[in-house]
Amino acid sequence: MVDVGEVASAVLPYLSGVAGAYGSAVVQRVSNGAADATADATLGAGRQFPRRLFGSSRASQVQSAVVDLAGQPDDEGLADVLRAQVRAALAADASLLADVVPLLGAVGGNFTVTVSGSQGVQVGDGNTQTNTFNAPPR
Repeated sequence: MVDVGEVASAVLPYLSGVAGAYGSAVVQRVSNGAADATADATLGAGRQFPRRLFGSSRASQVQSAVVDLAGQPDDEGLADVLRAQVRAALAADASLLADVVPLLGAVGGNFTVTVSGSQGVQVGDGNTQTNTFNAPPR
C-alpha cells in the first residue's frame, strides 16, 4: 500500500522547483504549457507533477498553495500548506495517486531535491553543479 503522505512529501521538491522557476506565473505557465529553455533545463520531467495535480479535483487548492510558495519560496509554513494540499488531492483521487507514483520513479525517485532561495535545481546521476552567488570581491 502506498503512503499518501510519503508521496506528497516526495512530490513537494518538484512543485517547489516549479514555483521557484516560474514565480507567481507558475499556474499559467504550467497549465498553458508555456516554458522557457532555462526552466525546462532546470525542471525537466519534474514539470509533470504540477501538470497532473493542476488537473485534479482539488486543483484550485493546490494551485493557490503553489502560487503562495512562489511568492515566498523559503517559507516553511507555506511549504507545509502545499504538502497538505497535495496530500489531500492524492487522498481524494485514487487515479491521481496511481498516476503520480510512477512519475516519481521516472524522474529518479531516489534523488533528494532541495530548493533554497530559488537559485536552481539539478537532479541526476553523477552531476556536479557549483553556484556562487553574491561572492565577495577578490
